[in-house]
Amino acid sequence: MDNPGSQEVDRIERQESRAQDLHLDRVVATQPEIGPTPPDGGYGWLIVVSASIYHITVPSLLTLYGLVILRAIRDEEHEEEESLKIWDMDLALVPIIMLVIRLLLESWCRAVVKIFNMPRFMALAGLCLTVAGVLLSSYSTDTYSNDHIVNVFAGIFAGTGCALTGQQTDVIITHYFREKLTIAQRLVRMAPSIGNFLAPILIGYLCTVYTGDVIVMIYAAILMQNCLFLASYTRPIYIEKVIRTTYNMLRDAADDDDEVIYSNPNQPTPAPTTQNPQQGTSQDDDNDVVVFNSRKNAREILDPAVQYRERSEPVNNQARFSSDFSAMFAETSSNRFSSNFGSLDVINYTSTSRYQELESIDRDSQNPQPLYRETTVNAPQNNIVFATEPTAGTIRRTATLKKNLITIANMLMDINFYLYALLHLSTTFSILVLGVFFPAYVWLQVPSQTIWWVATTIAMGHGAALCFLMMCLVLPQNINEKTRLCAAFCFVGALGFYGITISGNRSFLILWCMCASFSTAASSILQQPLYNSTLNEFDTTATITTTNAIVAAFVLTWALLKNYEYSTCFLTAAILQAITAVIFFALSFRRRR
Repeated sequence: MDNPGSQEVDRIERQESRAQDLHLDRVVATQPEIGPTPPDGGYGWLIVVSASIYHITVPSLLTLYGLVILRAIRDEEHEEEESLKIWDMDLALVPIIMLVIRLLLESWCRAVVKIFNMPRFMALAGLCLTVAGVLLSSYSTDTYSNDHIVNVFAGIFAGTGCALTGQQTDVIITHYFREKLTIAQRLVRMAPSIGNFLAPILIGYLCTVYTGDVIVMIYAAILMQNCLFLASYTRPIYIEKVIRTTYNMLRDAADDDDEVIYSNPNQPTPAPTTQNPQQGTSQDDDNDVVVFNSRKNAREILDPAVQYRERSEPVNNQARFSSDFSAMFAETSSNRFSSNFGSLDVINYTSTSRYQELESIDRDSQNPQPLYRETTVNAPQNNIVFATEPTAGTIRRTATLKKNLITIANMLMDINFYLYALLHLSTTFSILVLGVFFPAYVWLQVPSQTIWWVATTIAMGHGAALCFLMMCLVLPQNINEKTRLCAAFCFVGALGFYGITISGNRSFLILWCMCASFSTAASSILQQPLYNSTLNEFDTTATITTTNAIVAAFVLTWALLKNYEYSTCFLTAAILQAITAVIFFALSFRRRR
């Protein structure tokens, strides 16, 4: 005999299981209003692998241009005592312009991706633009080919392609994951660190065999292989079902016949009905005011009072729908439906005697709501004033503009926005400096070594950072005290960038490179959850657009303001990391909302 206690437990478990099954988030809905559930795996992991391979090769473009710049400087036989500056090679303009354009176009590309909803086409189009920019930059790989126009356009093409494919990758991952979205995003964000480890080894070997332009073209060919992986970008099945269902609903609605939209409240005895076994019961009511059937039996049905008024008019032989409006304003014979205003004296508005009583409407009512008030009351003499009422589109655009202005005002008054912008600025600038200027600076510290030695030193530094970066994958989804964690990472980064400027030993260079690489990669991984936790009350597009514009303006202004030495670049990165660490740590004691 069963235990009553166990039966009660089984009943409660069945009820909980049934409640979970009925939860809307666990049901693949047929309409987007409910919100379909992403599959959380399956084919989505192939999307993650393809996105990771793309992020291994494309962000490594900074390391590519850094080593190509180093090769061009060595071919020029640069003197050891002379300090290197960022504009000694005009090729440095390509990665800087590429970064600026990518930041400025990310929000627009995200909007384009969501509007067109063609993931494979958008991803491949962005890849083609990136490859075109890299190939175009191959014409400026030596010291004597300083063509600013070519480098600017190469940076524009590469930056546009990176923004388009990158935003398509971010969007399509959210379509395939919900509960495992955080781990999928962290895997993709960790991929550039793998590229920073593998790319120096490959490019360093190519630098010992080929010239600079050939190296760039070979790497462009490697980038083009991503088309095999980006071709896997496709919409999930549940989104395809939603699109088909919505289209069928719209098509069926367009095929429906028009029905009676107004009816006479005084219904007399209904007319005889006809029964069709396939179509059901149909009934024609002569007392309906407006009936319009667009498919069949099109005829006009009038109210009996309207028909009686038509018969009692003085001119019975005149059609109600007339195209002769010459006698429109005649007192005895005027058509009710007329569009010929040839006899209307638009100069003298006093001829419209029917509306003269509206001039005294203010005296008749305290809160008047007159019809055609603007055409008769307080009008200039001998003129007609027509009201300009706003259209639905104008009202909608005005409301959208007001909403965006309110969003931006609230965003600019919140301290969390500035925290996110500061972390974004320090991380992006550090990645740029570490990728483009670090190879040449390592050779400047130890000028007797070869390019292969420099490349292996950089690879070992990024590889050591990758070992510590694996710990970021096991961090919980909701990380408590994110500000203090980011402050710790930024402090390590400030220490690493400052150590690069004072060290001339290979072992110390590897150690400082590891600290700088680990800090930038970890801050990039924590940047998204920090953004979600602090700025989720604001509009995402406005926040991303504003922060990207701030970072792009800072990088472009800094690069064009002065021809800095390489040591100054690393000191600037160290100062930014230190300021970010201090501010995050100081604000971590405030009460979070």
